[in-house]
Amino acid sequence: MHISSSDFAAGVIGFLILRRHFILILLSALSCLNLAVAEETQYQLGMGYELNDAFTVGGYFSTEYGSGKEINFFGVDDLAFLVYGENDANFSYFFELEWSELYKIDYENNEEEQHTRPFIERLYGDYKYSDYLSVRFGKQITPIGYWNLQPINVLRETTSNPILSRRMFPKFLTGIDIYGYTPIDENLTYHLYLQGTKDLDNERINIDADRHVGLSLEKDFQNGWKLGTSLGNFREVNKDKTRYFQFNARFDQYRYSFITESNFSRKDPDIGKVERIVDIYVQTEYRFRPKHTLIGRVEYFHNDELGLKERIGVLAYGYRIRYPISLKIEYQLHADSNDNQLLTSFSVLF
Repeated sequence: MHISSSDFAAGVIGFLILRRHFILILLSALSCLNLAVAEETQYQLGMGYELNDAFTVGGYFSTEYGSGKEINFFGVDDLAFLVYGENDANFSYFFELEWSELYKIDYENNEEEQHTRPFIERLYGDYKYSDYLSVRFGKQITPIGYWNLQPINVLRETTSNPILSRRMFPKFLTGIDIYGYTPIDENLTYHLYLQGTKDLDNERINIDADRHVGLSLEKDFQNGWKLGTSLGNFREVNKDKTRYFQFNARFDQYRYSFITESNFSRKDPDIGKVERIVDIYVQTEYRFRPKHTLIGRVEYFHNDELGLKERIGVLAYGYRIRYPISLKIEYQLHADSNDNQLLTSFSVLF
């Protein structure tokens, strides 16, 4: 199917017009709800509803629209329910139940999809012995890099994720993470993580692993710069084994941010030849007004054995009506122009 530039532009404008009323109505409803609840409970949007220190409930949702030569869809991408709290100064917990890709309508093929089964995204407890030693146990985000630590649409800078956070290592682990500041340098943090079983809930995970061990370190130089590294290995349930090394750097100022991550992996399949995989991305942000951000990202992915090469450029704009309400739009440029696409999303943390 061929789409001309004029048809594409008309589709983008039409999408924005059609959904403008929906967004305005939704924002109005959220504002009214926020004010009404705040009068009774001091509730603030994005902070959850706190019954007491041991029990806070909240959640988030995100919608997404995509358009390109081979895609044209709209859907409710995520809907999640959160429960978290602490019962003393040392122990805390977090539970996240999510409906992923809850509803999607594919205009290109005139199809609809629904996934109504919820799954456990995260379920873990934290015990803090000291600033130098804490233990997290349960299903949790793998503590690697920067992008992987922001799985919620409303908290991240762009609608899409870099390939690095989707293909290079398991996004989640079911096991333990021992972490804290190092006694030799209180600006140097560490994470020692270990998984020795199958995932607690293997729905919607990127890599189904049953063994994973790794170490992450990050140094905060107190001048805006942070440098980190991770190394580890994991085994998938199909017995494929992968070793990886990652480097990441970040620089933050009032208006500007710079982020880069690079991952080098060696995959030893149970059947087949060794695969050497490289992924590198660089991302910059410019906050030209308090609620407005421009983002640029370039990424390179290469798997030598499979002969896969991907080069992706992303130009994006983000608008935060309030901190827990995010509207984002981006255009992706691929080495194969047939994969070029426009993505937009609207997300709320409550």
